[in-house]
Amino acid sequence: MTEPSRPISSFDPEVFWALHKQKIVLSAALGILILVCGSAYVGLQYVQSQQAEKAYSAAESIEAWRTLIRQFPDSVAAGNSYLRIAAKLAQDGKYPESDTNYETFIRQFPKHPLLANGYMGLAINAEQERNPDKALEYYRKIVTLFGTSFQAPMALYHEARIAAQKGQLKEAQALYESIIQRFPESTAAGIASREAGILADKLSAQQKPAPVAKLGASATPSGSGSGTPATGASATPTGSGSAIPGTGASSATPSGSASPTENTSSKPEP
Repeated sequence: MTEPSRPISSFDPEVFWALHKQKIVLSAALGILILVCGSAYVGLQYVQSQQAEKAYSAAESIEAWRTLIRQFPDSVAAGNSYLRIAAKLAQDGKYPESDTNYETFIRQFPKHPLLANGYMGLAINAEQERNPDKALEYYRKIVTLFGTSFQAPMALYHEARIAAQKGQLKEAQALYESIIQRFPESTAAGIASREAGILADKLSAQQKPAPVAKLGASATPSGSGSGTPATGASATPTGSGSAIPGTGASSATPSGSASPTENTSSKPEP
């Protein structure tokens, strides 16, 4: 019985190698080169990062932080340096220069882990420059863009505080209660709880009707009571008589009462 013949394969490794040997060698070399370069880049980034962190730890002045930014412009330490420069300028009262550094930080480091701090710095500067509306914009942006960051509850607290200062007590109370509900474990929640209670008392006092003033016992309208000289029992009105001679009457006779000649009491005839 004859064995079935095997199918003849059209693929010949030796022929394939001979035809594509150069391409295979170049592709392999390119792959190795990419792997080596990638590893070298990662290693270089790590080394630069370590150097930047070391330089940042040693920096204590604006000039030192600026030097670090020039040497390691894309490092996390460079972003931190922008924040430090901005904070120092704000501390010195140079708010416009401070704002410039905060804005540069936000623009150049959109993925920095402390990006929310840039907006918080701008908000605080705006308050120092007596621009609460501008500060509110930054606080609201922090709550919207960085709702899970550690800065979010504080931004919401400052938003409520400004609303209360503007006399918007109901809005402020709602914001304080929002902090308690959204960030119950935060430091801001304890402060918000106390402030919400104070506002609740103020709002309750505003809703109570004003007490009606009561008339005093001695305050008597004109024409009534004994305290009015014109009608008092002890006073004798103008035109009235005093005690009537010859009648033995002891009370005063008001104007229009019987005169002595018209006395109704009987007299003995002569």
